[in-house]
Amino acid sequence: MKQYVLVFWLGAAALGAIRAAAAAPSVLVTTIPVKSGAIARNVTVYGRVGPGPGASETLSIGYAGMLQTLAVMPGSAVRRGEALAVVAIAPSAQATYAEAQAKVRAAQQNLAHTRTLVANHLATMIQLVQAEQAQETAIAARNALRREGASRTTTTITAPYNGIIAHVAAMPGATVMPGSPLITMMRATGLVVTAGLDTREASEVKPGDRVTLKRFTAPGPHGTGTVRTISAMINLQTGLVDATIALDHGGLLVGEPVTAIIDLGTARGVIVPRDAALPHQGQFQIWQIAHGHAKPVRVRIIAHTPTHAVVSGPINPALPIVVSGNYQLKPGMKVRIKR
Repeated sequence: MKQYVLVFWLGAAALGAIRAAAAAPSVLVTTIPVKSGAIARNVTVYGRVGPGPGASETLSIGYAGMLQTLAVMPGSAVRRGEALAVVAIAPSAQATYAEAQAKVRAAQQNLAHTRTLVANHLATMIQLVQAEQAQETAIAARNALRREGASRTTTTITAPYNGIIAHVAAMPGATVMPGSPLITMMRATGLVVTAGLDTREASEVKPGDRVTLKRFTAPGPHGTGTVRTISAMINLQTGLVDATIALDHGGLLVGEPVTAIIDLGTARGVIVPRDAALPHQGQFQIWQIAHGHAKPVRVRIIAHTPTHAVVSGPINPALPIVVSGNYQLKPGMKVRIKR
């Protein structure tokens, strides 16, 4: 009798276990095998074209005058030697040059007279040296004014190199003071893009990284460049870290806004669909299937595209990865794999 009771009890327990297993929830999932791969890493930021360090120069004259004609305006592209403006020399500047010329003549006459006196033993060698120095000083002062154009009634300001006119400080008829800014030029080959990076991006981008540049208004790449510098401080106006990108060639306009795609190289690891890596407690996790049950694995996303991600972590290469149905999973949950 006891044997029958024991058999009945064992059979009931087994049946209960079978019913409990059958009643346990399960999730229908889709899986893929573990596969290594690579994704190109890049950072997309936005910037504006402008002159780089030392790429701009302000042109002026060293004497007073009046701006007679102006051949350029802001934005004009000019070539080296091209006439930019004509300045009429002020009478005061012409008088200064005439005075300097008179001083040269006087110094020359004094030197000739001193030499005659020395020959007749009526002057010392010290006096001769002083006369020679006076002549050299007068000639140097006169030549400086001549180089500045004060010896002419008008002077033409020409472009010192191929470039772009950034700013014009005066219009025809305006009085030009000595040393006052007249025209600001930028070198055509010295343009850069200044783009803003957040602090995470700034820690990843390095000088020398290659960059593809795109206009906002048209599809396709419109230029290339190289990251030249990363600022060591935050721009207080934008709240971002400035990156300076040197352009490989022209084609972009000064002041033009552009999209800069910075190449950070290639990331290698396990490649999965983007939705396979789910956020979890400030990190990411994927799900693998072990003996028909769900197993969570913490991972780090190294790089991603809109559809895929490269992840790293303690991933078992022998276990499949869940790519759909993963939102419903809990650790140890039974799963059914969609065939």
